[in-house]
Amino acid sequence: MSDNNIMRVALVGPGRIATAHLEAIAASKGEAQLVAVAGLPQERERTEELALRYGAQRAVHDFDEILSADDIDGIVLTVPNHLHSELAVAILDSGKHVLVEKPLANTVAEVDEIAAAAAASGKTVMVGQCRRFFAGAQEAKQRMQTLNGPVSVVHNLGVYVEDAAVGWWKSAAQAGGLAVGLNGPHVIDTMVWLIGSQPIRVYAQTRRLRDRWEGEDEAVLLVEFADGSLGTGYLSLNTRIPVNDRLINGPDGSMRLTDDRNLWVGEDLVVSEQVVPYINGDSAFEQQFIEFVTAVREKRTPQSGLAEARTVVAVMQAVHDSQSSGVPVELDLGTPSVNK
Repeated sequence: MSDNNIMRVALVGPGRIATAHLEAIAASKGEAQLVAVAGLPQERERTEELALRYGAQRAVHDFDEILSADDIDGIVLTVPNHLHSELAVAILDSGKHVLVEKPLANTVAEVDEIAAAAAASGKTVMVGQCRRFFAGAQEAKQRMQTLNGPVSVVHNLGVYVEDAAVGWWKSAAQAGGLAVGLNGPHVIDTMVWLIGSQPIRVYAQTRRLRDRWEGEDEAVLLVEFADGSLGTGYLSLNTRIPVNDRLINGPDGSMRLTDDRNLWVGEDLVVSEQVVPYINGDSAFEQQFIEFVTAVREKRTPQSGLAEARTVVAVMQAVHDSQSSGVPVELDLGTPSVNK
């Protein structure tokens, strides 16, 4: 941190989601200062445009320059999924904190490499699970105990994607599948977070309805939890009528959470927020970034830290394993190297 306790931040990866994170940094008035926006040499025009628009001190076209900089405390990492682990480890090794876009990595082994680097450096890792940070989602979490348990969480998340927005979406290896790698973290993270128990078994089936990519564009998953709760997720990139809807049922009550923002408890609407395109930034990205800065400042584990992220990636990996084998996959999550 700088002498006035303001986090000095760089964003690495000037892609689609960068704008939402940069808006969050800009909205953090007095909490953080944008030092740099960094991208590849072939992204020079986009990198310089974002740096100018959001008032960064400089645009950088060499990742090593970011790593060696002594005026940067933390990095927001918004690069393709398959690059997360390699770059996150390098960032931690350079002595900087990191907020990584979801998912933290494509495999548990990669997560454990990040955890080892975090343990060695003593720096903070947080994963960008923005949908937790809407007021409606936070209120739902606070009210979960009133339902008693076990509970059932059913989440339908369907969007329509005409074609791969970027080249790496076409590669199953790079995207972590496709629907599972892109939107699976949203469904799995909030399911695990809301239920608050360890997932123990996963059964899933996936399909590719359109030949525009290698990975799946449809997925259905069932997650069993140690406390007897059930989580059911439906993911689609083919839904012409978009849906983001959770039903949460327990022995003593029901909730419904739509678009992560609007919460019904029974028949009563208790939290409501206007839905705006997330790609341009919103209140959840703002609260997520403040959580990152605050956790670093207070030297505590952030919401969506390493241990939680490891669970999400383990379930994602089990989804693919279950699809391949045709049978449920038992989870033995163990513990990560560090919970920071």
